[in-house]
Amino acid sequence: MKRLFIAIAFLALAFGLCTFEQITINKTYSQANSYIDRAIEQVEKQDFKGAEETCSTLDEYWDSKQQYLTAMIDHGSLDDTGVTITSLKDMAKNESDDLESELITAKNQIKSIYDNQKITFGNIF
Repeated sequence: MKRLFIAIAFLALAFGLCTFEQITINKTYSQANSYIDRAIEQVEKQDFKGAEETCSTLDEYWDSKQQYLTAMIDHGSLDDTGVTITSLKDMAKNESDDLESELITAKNQIKSIYDNQKITFGNIF
């Protein structure tokens, strides 16, 4: 009977961690995308000061979530995305012509992380 309780407790813990992972990934993906979309709109309007603030907020948000994501996700893809996100603030500050393409690159990197981590039969099996 003790083994049954231990097994049930282990399954509940595993289910809880999987749920936490999916909620964290979904929220991070949604919030990061909204920051990037806002920054793209600001760049299109030539509002580089606003884009710099948005990119700075995105960088701070990504840093706060990265500590949780590194426990669940391959570090290589997170590091690449982190480097791209960190560079956005400086590009906005310098009013770089490549800012919009780098924002799209960051968006694609985040989408790739999201797609690789969401629950699908392909990811499970």
